[in-house]
Amino acid sequence: MMERQQTIADYAAAWSGNGAETVAAAFARCWTKDSTYTDTMTDTVVGVEGMVRLVLGMTERYPGFTLRPTSGLDTHHGVGRFSWLMTAPDPIVAAGVDYGRELPGLDFVEFTPDNRIARIVGFFG
Repeated sequence: MMERQQTIADYAAAWSGNGAETVAAAFARCWTKDSTYTDTMTDTVVGVEGMVRLVLGMTERYPGFTLRPTSGLDTHHGVGRFSWLMTAPDPIVAAGVDYGRELPGLDFVEFTPDNRIARIVGFFG
């Protein structure tokens, strides 16, 4: 069984991946076909393919961006939270706000019984 901290590391690697194959491979390790993602700017995205499209769209908008966890993973009862930082060579604009080159955020996560991600709800800014 995968450890939850490794799941989050794979998730961050997926967001920071280069190209569809790399992103898909990282999500395949931490996501399921029914896993969902949403944040303040994104309607619910389902499955690995949906996440790959989302990340590739972000890559087009913010070439060279990376995402890395900035906290440990706090968990209990199959849920958790962690903070992260998105960095990009050019300014990050979200919901009409210019965050400069660094956008902090917080994700709440629900895990499957095998410790993959079932659901993430993200907040940023």
